[in-house]
Amino acid sequence: MSEAREVIEGLLRLARSDIARIGRARRRNVILYAFAAVAGLTAYGVAVVALVLWVARHADPVLAALVVAAGFAALALIVLAVVAVLNRQERAWRDERLAFYRGAGTTLANAVLGRRLSLIVAAAILVGAVLGKPRGGRRKP
Repeated sequence: MSEAREVIEGLLRLARSDIARIGRARRRNVILYAFAAVAGLTAYGVAVVALVLWVARHADPVLAALVVAAGFAALALIVLAVVAVLNRQERAWRDERLAFYRGAGTTLANAVLGRRLSLIVAAAILVGAVLGKPRGGRRKP
């Protein structure tokens, strides 16, 4: 029975670590999305200023303002691309962990409950995995 307790404690430590990582990823995304939003709004603001300058002068300051606007727009796109890559890595990591936890649940059920009851638990885990999987779109909070 102490073996099962050690396994449970190990799984709880791992789950706490995973929850902390998911929290860090969400905080990082909020910061990066905010930065991308500021860069995008800056590009818009500079583009408006460039348009005003162009209409007012038809001279070189317009070209400078458009170059600055293009730079901020490029910066916003780069940040969004980085966020997309990081999110893809996080999704792959979460999928691996979910598979691990499902396997650990079955193994733990075998160790604690024995073969007969573990088959029932495995069936319940399978049903939960099928019913709990999102079918596309966004999850409701």
